Amino acid sequence: MSEIISLFGVVSTPEMEKVTIDVLRSGQIASGPYVSKFESKFASLIGCEHALATNDMTNAIHLALRLAKVTAGDEVLTTAFSCMASNSPIALCNATPVWVDLTPNTVEVDPVLFEAAITPNTKAAIIYHVAGYPSSIDKIAAICKKYDVKLIEDCNNSLLATLNDQNLGCFGDFSIFSFYPNRQINCTEGGMLICKDIVDYNTAKQLRRFGIDFSTFRNNLGEINPNSDIPVASSSMVLNNLCAALGDSQLNDVRSRIEKSKENAEYYKTALARLATVKIIPTLKNGESVYWTFLVQVDNRDQVIQAMKNSGINVSSLHQRNDSYSCFNDKYRTELPNTTLLQESVLALPCGWWLSNDDLQRVVLELTKALLIAKPVTSTI
Repeated sequence: MSEIISLFGVVSTPEMEKVTIDVLRSGQIASGPYVSKFESKFASLIGCEHALATNDMTNAIHLALRLAKVTAGDEVLTTAFSCMASNSPIALCNATPVWVDLTPNTVEVDPVLFEAAITPNTKAAIIYHVAGYPSSIDKIAAICKKYDVKLIEDCNNSLLATLNDQNLGCFGDFSIFSFYPNRQINCTEGGMLICKDIVDYNTAKQLRRFGIDFSTFRNNLGEINPNSDIPVASSSMVLNNLCAALGDSQLNDVRSRIEKSKENAEYYKTALARLATVKIIPTLKNGESVYWTFLVQVDNRDQVIQAMKNSGINVSSLHQRNDSYSCFNDKYRTELPNTTLLQESVLALPCGWWLSNDDLQRVVLELTKALLIAKPVTSTI
């Protein structure tokens, strides 16, 4: 078999190796100067303020829900075509997810259905920009403001994607990014919480480390101050200094990797347009994706996946809709026809910076073969 083409790549650079050794030798592994440095430079990169590094993206979303004062019985609007890393915090808050459908043949939440789903119990919304494809977050933000609903942008794989020439992550009351190994920045693990409001940011700083107020926690001897109270308990969610150093070392060249992904996507758009049985999932006209993967819809999707994997190319259906899981108190479950169609037909192709031109050509060639192998049925896309 030919060499495997991976769906995802993992950033690994000499700079990452060097900074790892430096931090290990320094002994400042759990905490140290790279945490605040990474936060500051990341905020500048996306053009937002108040960035707070966390140990993973799920804790960042959980923090955002706590800041939005989401508790048992509250409703959180979200989408089912996502991963548990994004939606599990709703269950952890004992809140109720309200699943909102997508617009037809896209990965974008439907703003009309979103507004219709709001009730007096709606406290917050989580909008996932699927695989780096912008959703209509400007329209969603306006709706949330109208109904006083806190908006959380899930940008976990959408770093430097834009809408109306503005980076995703700057529209909501809160936004989160992921630094899991297969993201645009690899910290081995980690997340970032962006808070629009300075009060929320200061509260989040305490909640991400046991509820401690670090402005009073130590006395003039550097010991724990017995007069420093902790009124609200929390857990430890801080990104450690080693992981922050890894992230900081990648900020200077992350744009070049993303631009390569965009170039690869343009190749696919041209090459796949010739295949009548492939429907390319579009990007909003006023948006720009960063193509964590390149998304298409095909009939007989699972057969196509099997044929592609047999040829050494890793493709995927990407997500399993979360409304299928019994851990959610989804008492208001409704039919989601567009989500259902997407779940049955979506195919994620490798599109990242690690792919050569030969790799791209091979993906298209093998996809063409796989479509011929798959049993013909009446088209659903």
